[in-house]
Amino acid sequence: MLVARGVDAEAVRLQNQGRVDLWLSCRGQEAAQVASAMAIGEATTIFPSYREHAVAIVRGIDGVGLVAQWAGKTFCGWNPHRHRFFPYTLVVAAQTLHAVGFAIARRLQSLSEMVVVYLGDGATSEGDVSEAMNLAAVEQVPVLFVVQNNGWAISKPSHEQMRTSIAERARGFGITSWSVPTEDPELAYLHCVGAREHVETTGTPGLIELRTTRTAGHSSSDAHTLYRDEHELAAAAANDPVQRYRDRLLSAGVVDDLWLAEIDRDIEAHSRAMVEAFGR
Repeated sequence: MLVARGVDAEAVRLQNQGRVDLWLSCRGQEAAQVASAMAIGEATTIFPSYREHAVAIVRGIDGVGLVAQWAGKTFCGWNPHRHRFFPYTLVVAAQTLHAVGFAIARRLQSLSEMVVVYLGDGATSEGDVSEAMNLAAVEQVPVLFVVQNNGWAISKPSHEQMRTSIAERARGFGITSWSVPTEDPELAYLHCVGAREHVETTGTPGLIELRTTRTAGHSSSDAHTLYRDEHELAAAAANDPVQRYRDRLLSAGVVDDLWLAEIDRDIEAHSRAMVEAFGR
């Protein structure tokens, strides 16, 4: 989570300097992303949206690879087959149909493989998501929909998008679902493990709604302080899962200052490589 935040911060700086065209920060959502990525494991194919930077880092993708697409260098800065992590999808919700189609294709190849697709709460208002969930339920394929509900679809709050939780809506399609908070990464991890095991064991679709908070704008072109209450943002900063988990591990003696210094060096290495690649 610390590395993801450091890479994200460097990408923001590069975008502010005009070196990167656009950036969609994952700040505040690192716990949801790392917990789910760790629970999913390395053997599962992932279809991301456009904000899953921490998931990508768990999969071994570096900062340069993450930023390359946003700097206009390539359509994808990593090998999707090697990392089992497909390119970012900028068409909102399109990746949900790709994931279900991929799962059906694997079944036609007589391969038993769970597929994971990430999306946000705003994407669930797109018709593609309804189509994808319905098709997954009808075909009974092992797709796990991981919804990061950060409460905002750009400037539209969740309560103005939907009357029920996303998890409850999934049940209407016949999909088993869960809705969990992500303030505690360990608890979120356990819930995600349970969701993964259910999908793998039953061979049927599932959806887990991870309730999280983004503490940055929707993108680098979004002035979120114009529509978000300052008290909400202050509370989110005070309840930052990354800082709280860091302090918790340090207090418990699980990590020490030497370990944190090593993480700082790792972040610095990512930053130097990103500046070298895009800052000139």
